[in-house]
Amino acid sequence: MPEKEQNLDDFLNSKPKRSRRLTKWVIAGVVVLFFVALIAVTADWVFGALVHTRKEVSVPDLNKKPVSEALGLLAAQNLALKQAGVEFAQDVPPGSVLRQIPSAGSTVREGRVIRVWISQGDEMVFVPSLVGTDLRSAQLAVRQAGLVVGKVENAYSLTYEKGLIVAQNPKADSMVQKGNKVSLVISDGQPPASVILVPNFKGKNLAQATLWASTQNVHLIIKEDANSMFRNGTIAAQRPGADNQIAPGSNLEITVSRRPENDDEKVYHLHYEMPQGKNASHVRVVLEDETGENEVLNESKQPGSKIDLEIPYAGKATLRIFTDGVLVREREIL
Repeated sequence: MPEKEQNLDDFLNSKPKRSRRLTKWVIAGVVVLFFVALIAVTADWVFGALVHTRKEVSVPDLNKKPVSEALGLLAAQNLALKQAGVEFAQDVPPGSVLRQIPSAGSTVREGRVIRVWISQGDEMVFVPSLVGTDLRSAQLAVRQAGLVVGKVENAYSLTYEKGLIVAQNPKADSMVQKGNKVSLVISDGQPPASVILVPNFKGKNLAQATLWASTQNVHLIIKEDANSMFRNGTIAAQRPGADNQIAPGSNLEITVSRRPENDDEKVYHLHYEMPQGKNASHVRVVLEDETGENEVLNESKQPGSKIDLEIPYAGKATLRIFTDGVLVREREIL
């Protein structure tokens, strides 16, 4: 028989064998799929049966309750807790439940997870520095900080021109709740002769305060501070503060530095001129030496004004100047 005819016969004879093998594989696949489906249906039935055999319970009210208390209430009902998020809330203490899902009173089965949102309390914001700015700029800064302009008053000032902010409450850089009110005092300019305002004596010598008090018929009360950061004999504080109105015969309380003078103590002469601009800036001067970190100055300054201070220090020291919260100068002093 020719070779081609023989190969054709072999192919025809092998075809039933291949069909039988294919049929076996198809049957095996169907059987496997059947058992997989059977196992899935059985597992679903068993799980459903287990779930539905759990007792139904009422979801407790977790509103405004601390997380520890909420966990206890849920555990008593065989329920679980999951924190879904945190939010600011004015009337809910920090660490307490703000809201929950499912809601209180809902009926669920034991083992259910209750999602809760936790309060972070009131949102806190920094009060901007407003002294030395005009009213419009101050109002804008207050709104941008998430605060509200409260009471606005007028007063004479030796320091600030008419129309500029003389004082604010709360003070700059203090932290308050968002939405709080900020009170402002606007300058009416230089006072008339009949109105006496207290000058700023801080950082000056006692002789200047004594001379002014005698000419204005004001009683000077002198106190001493041995722990002051100012040089011995320098005025460290005063009450009433600068630009406050005072009547003849009233008391002006002056605190004078009586810092002990050591042989190895040095004095740094700080001269700093504020940059030119439209608005005043809040300035902090901080000295860090062997005794620790001490604040030397913390007040608002007009553009172009000068800061001249004699600052005592011990050993190696670092002087830092902050303007509106930004470090603008840092200098090591040997």
